[in-house]
Amino acid sequence: MKVAIINDTRPTRHYGCLMVMSNLERLLQKHGAEVIWTWPVSQDWRKHKDKIEAMPEVDMILVNGEGTIHHAPRRWQAQALLEFAAFSHQTLKRPCYLINATLYANEDNCIAHLNDFDEIYVRDRASFETLTQQGVAARLVMDLTFAFEPSVPYQPESGRICVVDSVMQTDVPWLKKFKKHWQCPYRSMVVARPDNYNFWKRPRKTIVETVKWFFRDRNKSLDPAEFEAFLSGCELVVTGRYHTVTMCLKNKIPFVALESNTPKISFLLKEVFGHTDRVMPSKSLLTLNPQDWASFSKEEAMAMDRFLNQARDDNAAMVETLLARTKGMGTL
Repeated sequence: MKVAIINDTRPTRHYGCLMVMSNLERLLQKHGAEVIWTWPVSQDWRKHKDKIEAMPEVDMILVNGEGTIHHAPRRWQAQALLEFAAFSHQTLKRPCYLINATLYANEDNCIAHLNDFDEIYVRDRASFETLTQQGVAARLVMDLTFAFEPSVPYQPESGRICVVDSVMQTDVPWLKKFKKHWQCPYRSMVVARPDNYNFWKRPRKTIVETVKWFFRDRNKSLDPAEFEAFLSGCELVVTGRYHTVTMCLKNKIPFVALESNTPKISFLLKEVFGHTDRVMPSKSLLTLNPQDWASFSKEEAMAMDRFLNQARDDNAAMVETLLARTKGMGTL
């Protein structure tokens, strides 16, 4: 089975995105499928239709939603993903599936585009319930981060705390204040590289990224397992990143979190624990006592075990189901 993936998020050099794409390719390969080509997150496919039509033929197309489809009317990235299914059917003549998606704060006119997908898999219950209320068929499968067992054992160093950044720039100063107060390491989920940004579109950002690469990240690995290993040496992780939280859950590393650019961290923790106690306002970091959060309760540990086992099974079943459905269509 030959597969194409739209919204390949690896060019962001974000450890969470790198792990999601790696896990998706591993799952496909495990079930006898091969990824023939991908389309990067940073390019609007609607401006390159001829290039996509010239790509090698595939049996099916997967649109990797991740956290892209929010506030669609004012974000081209979200709108472009929503519109791909119609193009896939009308021009490429191939089935198209939306997977691993969080949907948030989209207008009603997005529903028409969602109905174009042959199947939809969302990674949080709020997205699932929103679609159900709108009469759109969807299935609930947790983020692809959870598709496989941890790559490294959890072996924390006593008393070690780390801070991982946030996509919300207003929260970064609070995280850095916490880091300074507790004298702990600070990491970004994004590895700096000179080509992370287009110089002609964002010259200042490109220069800043190049400086970070030269002085900080030049020798830093892009392997998400390296980042997991860093987290696994900590008794507590403090972060504003959704995928840092997914990695902490996967490796059973205690954490506290600031909310992301949508409520996706709260959605996730509600699913896992039934509460969002580990999500807090940024100002709470000023009075946070790390020892209060540096372990999981018995109830939390049991909830994580149930959640992780189900998430691994569901991700495998999702890929198996999509391949079987595509095979049944006999597109090629």
